Amino acid sequence: MTQVLGAEKPRVLILGDNFYKAISQQAAKALEERAVVVGSPQEATHSGLAVVMIDKLLGKEKWDIIYFNFGLGDLTHRAPGMNSYRVMSKAAGGVRTTSPKDYQKNLTELVKRLKKTGAKLVWASTTPIRKSANGIIEPGSETEYNTIASRVMKAHNIPINDMHAKVSKIYEEKPDRAEPYGFGKKVDLHPLLVEAIKKNL
Repeated sequence: MTQVLGAEKPRVLILGDNFYKAISQQAAKALEERAVVVGSPQEATHSGLAVVMIDKLLGKEKWDIIYFNFGLGDLTHRAPGMNSYRVMSKAAGGVRTTSPKDYQKNLTELVKRLKKTGAKLVWASTTPIRKSANGIIEPGSETEYNTIASRVMKAHNIPINDMHAKVSKIYEEKPDRAEPYGFGKKVDLHPLLVEAIKKNL
């Protein structure tokens, strides 16, 4: 996408769970001279909820690029039999929010709806899960779901920003880094997002 001098800046929407909130703001600042980057004013904690909320997530604006990811919330264990999203460790009886079968179904439905916007779509794989102090998410469980997501995106010719591979490399180089969604020395992810958006502008 080539930006014409004096033309309106391309508009980029970032869809995801709470994990992407701060990253969206950082990316918006880094790209402010080239594009209007915003995170959805609504938040969906997992792919199933995103399917239900998709119209609210998209809003009424026209988007040139939609960068999206859902995964961590799908892998999180929650209290069974409750409408509200209450996390609960697997050891305490928590069940995974989304089964592999439903994850594939949800992503397929989301892609079909997002394609109707006419925007260029970019999928981000889910970052590595190395540990979970509270036991609500299983280390390594993202691998299966990333494989599912990759299959869906490739079927629809949607480019993938392989955040899993990129963050894994950061961990190899700096093993003391904490999880990007945890505490302590966090992995700074917004440059990886900015790089992916620039490639598609």
